[in-house]
Formats: sequence, C-alpha cells, structure tokens
Amino acid sequence: MHPRTDTLAMFSTFATFAGERFDTWRSSPPLARSMQKVLLQSNVPDKSEQFWALYWFRLRHEHPNAPGLLWAYLQEPCFWAAENITRRFTTVQCSPADGFQIAIANVNRILNGYDPDFGCSLKAYAHIAFGFCIRDQLLQQQDINFSSDWWLLRRVSQTQLTQALLTAGFVQLGAYILIWQCFKAICIPDLSRSTARGLPPPSQQQFEAIAKRYNQMCQGLSPELATVDMGTQDVDTQWLAMELSKLATIVRNYLNPTVVSLNQPQYDDHSGEEPVNMLASDSTPMAELVASEDNGQQQQWMQQINQVLKAAIADLDAPSHNLLVLYYQQKLTQTDIAHQLHSQQYQVSRKLRRIRQQLLLKVATWGKETLHISPESAILGNVSEVIHEWLQDHYSLEPPEVSE
Repeated sequence: MHPRTDTLAMFSTFATFAGERFDTWRSSPPLARSMQKVLLQSNVPDKSEQFWALYWFRLRHEHPNAPGLLWAYLQEPCFWAAENITRRFTTVQCSPADGFQIAIANVNRILNGYDPDFGCSLKAYAHIAFGFCIRDQLLQQQDINFSSDWWLLRRVSQTQLTQALLTAGFVQLGAYILIWQCFKAICIPDLSRSTARGLPPPSQQQFEAIAKRYNQMCQGLSPELATVDMGTQDVDTQWLAMELSKLATIVRNYLNPTVVSLNQPQYDDHSGEEPVNMLASDSTPMAELVASEDNGQQQQWMQQINQVLKAAIADLDAPSHNLLVLYYQQKLTQTDIAHQLHSQQYQVSRKLRRIRQQLLLKVATWGKETLHISPESAILGNVSEVIHEWLQDHYSLEPPEVSE
C-alpha cells in the first residue's frame, strides 16, 4: 500500500483490494467535496492530519459527513494492523485482506473508545485497537480450530444448533435435534478436568447407548419430523457416528463464518446520506459459547480480581486515595472536588482516569501472570468497563476516611 500524503485524499478515499492484495485508493465524491469545502474555508489549510483527525472526531455526532471522513482516514492504520497481525497467525488461514475486513467493521467502536486527553493520536490509537480486534477474532477462530467436534456439540445450545442447521439449508430438523439430545444425555464429560476442549469421541459403549436411546425416542417422532435419509428405522453406531460428525461440521461452520467482504466503500458516492453503521453485534455464536463455559471458574476469577483491586487501592498514594474517597464515597462532583483541592475540573477528571488505568494495569498484570491472558484480551476490556462501577460498590460498602 502506498501511503496517502495529501490531506484531501486522507479523508475521502477508501482502500480497495484485488484478491488478497491492496489495489488502489477509491475516492468518495461527497466526502471529497465536504473536506475540500472545509479546507478552503480554513485560515491555515496546511494544518496537520492530526489536527483534522481531531477536528472531525469532535464533530462526529454533529456533522453528517464526519463519520465517513473518519472511516476514510482510518483505512491506513487498519490495513497496516491487518498486515502485521495476520502474518503472525500461522494456525489460522487469514490474509491481510481478510484481517482488514474484520477490523474495519469496528471503526465505530474504536471511535467511541478513543480519548484524546491521553495524548495519543487517533491514528496511533486506531492501529493498536485494530490489531486487538483482529487478534481477538483470530484467537476465536483458533479456539474453534483446536476444539474437538465433541466439545463443540456439548457446548452448543439447541437454539444455536437449530440456527446452524437452518443456515446449512436443512428444513426438517427433528431427527437431528434428537440425535444431538441423545449424545448430550449419554456423553457427559468429566467435570474434574480443567477444560473440555479436547473432549474425546464417544466410546463404542457410549455410541451403542446413544443409538439405543435414539431408537427408543425416535418412535415418538411424527413421520414429517424425520428426514428422508433417516426415516424412523433403527440406526446403528456407524451411521450414528457419521451423523454426529456431520452435525459437528455444521456447527463449526456456523460458529466460524466466512468473513464478508467490505472492500467496497461504505458510503454512497452519489448521495448525501449519513454512512451506514457497519459495526457488527458484539455477540457472536462462538463468543456466546465460550462465555457460557466454566461459570464456576469465572466466578473464582472475579473473586480474585476483587482482591487484586483491593490491594491496588491500598497501594495508592494519599492524594489518589483521597480523590477516590471524595468522588466515590462522598459523592462530590468533579467541580466541587476541584474547588476543594484548589485545582481545575479537567485536572480532576484526568487524575481519576489515570487512577482507573493504574487499577486496570494491576488486573492486566495479574491476568498475564495467573491466567496467561494477553493484555489486549477482550476479558480485560470488559474489566476496564466495570472498574468505575466496582469503585462505586467498594467505597459504598467500605467507606474509608480521608487522610489529612
């Protein structure tokens, strides 16, 4: 990819691909006209790209073309993040073009998470954030690749299985659902294991028990619920193993869908309408599946995180500790705190954010050392979002005194 050096091009062109390679920059006339108009009206048209990125970032909820201009601007950091991350994942088939499609759908989320007060440029922040998005998606795909068919069948819900079958083109689902139900009733994993990802296939004895259970229950199925291939005749273990493997393949394909191309510009070249929100749902089938696993272990982790945060609070210096007490325990506003400390409101706001970042760093360090969780994991991202609520609960339950 050749970088864009012209300010107008930076905010009005989109990357297009030929196969797996970058092809060219394609201009969006409405965005180009909008950017050109502002450049001409500006007293200093040669201002830096950082200035214009921040300018449009602050107007993203007010100016109809601001989101599109930012989407265009972030094409380059998205591409280079995809280029860097995808080449490190040898266990997952994902080209830089695929990685670009995964990441670019998260632009809105990245814009919502960016805070210019931390001193990082939007492009630098986006490059890192895009990398996290791609890495999390590839780790999820890798998780699916390394999970056994039998683990997937154990963990998938009936709703997900139904959707997987419908997505694969099946119409009559009754017998397939029944096979799966029989499998789950017979093949119960050893709960003492730390993970079921490597769940082995059923034994011959288990296959026989599944077949027996299926044959007994199949008698209650109406003929229209049975598939053409199955009918209502008794089944043997060999046929049953083939059908369960087929179901596992269907589930795996459903949990790990093919990346949909977003190469075309996300904005209509001929209309002045606002850009379409391409941000996908935070919840994917595999994410829901993994989230439901090992609830007891997750509860234990949250208890440990609670202890980590309490220890981190105890390690804070006196000014930081007092600031948290004033804000979370005494419920003072940032303006009131600023008056009391002879400071400015924005300084109080920044200090509070820095303290929360310190706490998150403590959790990230603990997660890396104890659970081997990478600092960019979505798990830690979720912790970051709830630290504010945790502080509210902590100081309401155990209100400490302010140091003199």
